Amino acid sequence: MSVLETLAQFAADSASHSEAQRRCDEALTLLEHAEPSATRDERRVAILVHKGNSQRLSARYEESSITLAHALALSEPLQVSVASVGPLNALGILAKDRGRYEEAATYYNRALKLLAAKVGGNAPDMASLFHNLAGLNHVQGQFVQAEEPARKAVRLRRAARPPDPVGLAADLSVLGAVLAGQERFNEATVVLSEALNLWRNRYGEEHYEVAVQLHNLAAIQQAQQDYLSSEATFRRALAIKQSILGPSHPEIAVILNNLGTLYSDIGRTREAMDCYEDAITIFKQTLGDGHPSTDAAIQNRNALAKLRSAAVTDEAAKGDPGSMPYVD
Repeated sequence: MSVLETLAQFAADSASHSEAQRRCDEALTLLEHAEPSATRDERRVAILVHKGNSQRLSARYEESSITLAHALALSEPLQVSVASVGPLNALGILAKDRGRYEEAATYYNRALKLLAAKVGGNAPDMASLFHNLAGLNHVQGQFVQAEEPARKAVRLRRAARPPDPVGLAADLSVLGAVLAGQERFNEATVVLSEALNLWRNRYGEEHYEVAVQLHNLAAIQQAQQDYLSSEATFRRALAIKQSILGPSHPEIAVILNNLGTLYSDIGRTREAMDCYEDAITIFKQTLGDGHPSTDAAIQNRNALAKLRSAAVTDEAAKGDPGSMPYVD
C-alpha cells in the first residue's frame, strides 16, 4: 500500500496527474478489502484528497468535487478531528479555482479552526493554510490583505524542523506574487528568484512550478517595461506548461491572456487579439461563462477591439489612405 501511495505522490510531483489518479484508485481498491478501522479510513481520506487534487489540476472540476466531498464525508465520523483538514483545504482550493471565493474562505477557515485547536496557531503545520488564505486574497486583487498570511506562511515554514524546501518555495511564490500585486517589484523579484532556485534545485528546469515562477517574473518584467525579457519569459513558461498540462488547460489560457496584454502594450495588436481569442476559447471550455477569468479575457479582447477600431477610424478621417500606418 505505501508503495502505491509513494508512486501516486511521485506522479503528482511530476505533474503526471492521470498516473497519480490511477495509483490512487489502485490504493483505494486495496483499502476496500482491508479490515475496517479508523486507521484504514484515515488512509482512505488522504488518498481521496490526493486523487481529488490531481483531478483539479487536470481541470476535471466536477469529478474533483465529487471525490473531495466523499473524502470529507468519510472524515467526519473519525475520532481524529484533524482528519477533515485535508478535505476542507482541498475543497477550498477547488472553490477558489472555480471562482467561488466566499465558499473557498469558508472551507479554509473551518480547516484553520480545526488545525489550530490541535497544533496551535503558530505551528509549522499551519503554513499551508495561511498560504492558501493569502492566495485567495491575491486572486481577488486584495494584495495588501494577502501580505500578512503570506508572510506568516513563510515564517512558519522557515521554522520547520526538519526543513521543508518545497513548502518554503511554494510560500515564497505566493509572497512574491502578493508583493508584485502591490507594485513592490524589486522585493518581489528577490522573493520569486529564491523560490525559482528552490524549485529548480528540487525538480530541474522543466517542472510545473518552475513555469509558475517564470510566469510571475514575466509579469514583473512587463510592469517594468522590459518587454523583450517579458515576452521571452512568458513564452518559456507557456512552453513548459503546455508540455505538462496540454494545450487546453485554464492555466494555459491565463498565460495567453497575459501575453495578450503584453502585445497590446507594445502595439502588436493582431498578436494580442489572437492571444485573447485563444484564451477565451479555453476558459469557456474549462471554466465556463461567468467565471472571473473568462470575463477578464473577454473584457481585454473587447477593449482592444475598440482601440483598433478607433485607430482605423482616426486614420481614415485624415483622407490619405496611402499614408495609413499598418495597425498590428
